[in-house]
Amino acid sequence: MISNQKNALSPILKFTKYLHDFMIPVLSVVVVICLILCCFEPAEGTNNDVVNLIVLVIALLGIAALKIVNNRLRETNRDYKIYQSFVSRKMDWSNSLPLLLMTVVIGIPFYMLLLTSVKTPLEANSIEFTWWPKEGFDFESYKEIFSYSVVLGVSMLRAAWNSFIYAIIPTLIGVMVSALSAYAFSKLKFKGRNTLYHLLIMTMMMPGCVTMTTSYLMYAWYGWTDSAMPLIIPGFFGGAATVMFMREYFMGIPDGMLEAARIDGAGKWTSFLLIVIPLGKPAILAQFILNFISKYNDFLGPLIYLNDPEKYTLQVALDFISWSSLDKSLIASACVFALVPMLLVYVFFQKKILSGIAMSSGLKG
Repeated sequence: MISNQKNALSPILKFTKYLHDFMIPVLSVVVVICLILCCFEPAEGTNNDVVNLIVLVIALLGIAALKIVNNRLRETNRDYKIYQSFVSRKMDWSNSLPLLLMTVVIGIPFYMLLLTSVKTPLEANSIEFTWWPKEGFDFESYKEIFSYSVVLGVSMLRAAWNSFIYAIIPTLIGVMVSALSAYAFSKLKFKGRNTLYHLLIMTMMMPGCVTMTTSYLMYAWYGWTDSAMPLIIPGFFGGAATVMFMREYFMGIPDGMLEAARIDGAGKWTSFLLIVIPLGKPAILAQFILNFISKYNDFLGPLIYLNDPEKYTLQVALDFISWSSLDKSLIASACVFALVPMLLVYVFFQKKILSGIAMSSGLKG
C-alpha cells in the first residue's frame, strides 16, 4: 500500500523532497563556514566581509524557504509525508553532517599549516593571511629545514631517528608487559587481585607534574640524565591505562576456552601465548599504536633529561627551530615534516585502532 502511494507521487513533489533532503545539510555547512569566516578580519581594501554576509543571508533564507515548503506539503499531502527520497534512504545526515562540520573545523588549522609551508617567505611572513598562495608555490623551505637545523647544531634526520628509537623500544616491551598484567588481572585467580588492580588504577589519578622533581632527582642519582635511559627504561614496566584497557578486552574472552586448554594440559604461559594473544591481537595492536604515538609526540621528557643536541628528539628540535627562526614558512615546513609520520601511521592503521577499541573479543558461534 505504501509503495503504491510512493509511486503515485508526482515527479515535481519527488524532486521537491529530494531538493529539501539534499540542500538543507549543504546550506547548513555553508552557514557554519560563513560563521567561521566571520571570526577573521577581512583584508584591507577587500569586501570579503560583505560577500560572506550576503552568502550567509542567502543560505539562511534558503533553509527557511525549504523548511516552509516542506512543512506545507507534509500537512496537505499524505503521500509526500511518507515518501523517502534517495538522499534520505542512502545517507544519514544526522550522523554525517556533524562529522562533516567537525572535519571542516579541525581541517582548517591543518590546511593553514600546509599552505604556509608552501608559500614564499615574503608571503608567509606578511601580516595579511592569504587562503591561497598569490605568489605561487615554493618548496624551498622543505630543503632549508635540514640545512638550517644543522646550523643550529641539531639534525632533523637524527632527531627523527631518535624519536623513533625512543618510542619503539619501550612501546614494544611495555605493551607486552601490560598484556601480561592484564591477563593476570582478568583470567588468573590469586589473593588480593582486586586490591592490587584498584591500587594500580589509583596511580592514574596522580598528575605527572607531582612526581617530576623526584623523578629527575632519582634519575640524576642513577647517572641517567643527558641520556635516553629516563625515556626508555620506565616504559619497560607498561602503563596503568594500557593494563586497564586490555584487561577489559581480555574479560571478553570466554573462560571456557582457557578451561578447555587447561584440561588438555596447557599451562598459564601456553594459554597466554596461544589463546589470549591471538584473540587479543586487536587490543594489543591498538595499544601499541597509541602508545607509540604518545611517546613519539612526547616533548617534556626529552626537554628535561636531554642536553646533547645529538640526542634530541624531533619535538625538541622543532622547539629550537621555532624560537630561533622568524620565517613562518620554515617553521610550518618543519611541523609538516614531524606530522607526516603520524599521519601515515593513522592512515595505515586506523582500522586496527578502531577494531581494538571495541570492548569484545570478536568471537563467533
